[in-house]
Amino acid sequence: MAVAASGGSSVPSAGGTTRGQTFPELLACSNAIVEGTLKDVRPVSNGRVRVTMSVDRWLKPENGLDTATFALADPTVRDPEEAYGRGDHVLMVIPSNHDQIATTFPFQGQEIPATRDRIIRALPGVTAADCPTAFR
Repeated sequence: MAVAASGGSSVPSAGGTTRGQTFPELLACSNAIVEGTLKDVRPVSNGRVRVTMSVDRWLKPENGLDTATFALADPTVRDPEEAYGRGDHVLMVIPSNHDQIATTFPFQGQEIPATRDRIIRALPGVTAADCPTAFR
C-alpha cells in the first residue's frame, strides 16, 4: 500500500470557488503533528481507519507517547491510491475536524526533514484562532 501525499483540504469560498488551506491554516487546524512509522492500519467503521504509529518525533504537541493511535477519515474513500501502508515512515498532520483526511508527507523520507523544519519554524506563530471556521 502507498501512503497518501494529500495536500490539505478545501472548502467553497464566498465567490463559489474552492479555496484550499494555507500551510499555516493546516497547522492551526491540526490536533497533532507526528513523525514515525505506521505499525498498523485497520478499518474501524464506514469511512474510518485506525492507524497505530511508532512515533519518532512529536511536533504538536511537543511530546507524547512512543506509540500513538489515531482514528482517521479513510483516504481511500477519496482515492484508493492514497491508502495508508503498514511500515511506511511518514510525517502526518492530524486534522481537528474528524471528517477531514490527514495530510501525510512520505516521499520516501526525502522530503520529511525539509517539511519538518518548515513546520517547526511555522508552529510558534500559529494559534487555533488561525484555523478558519470551515476547517474546524
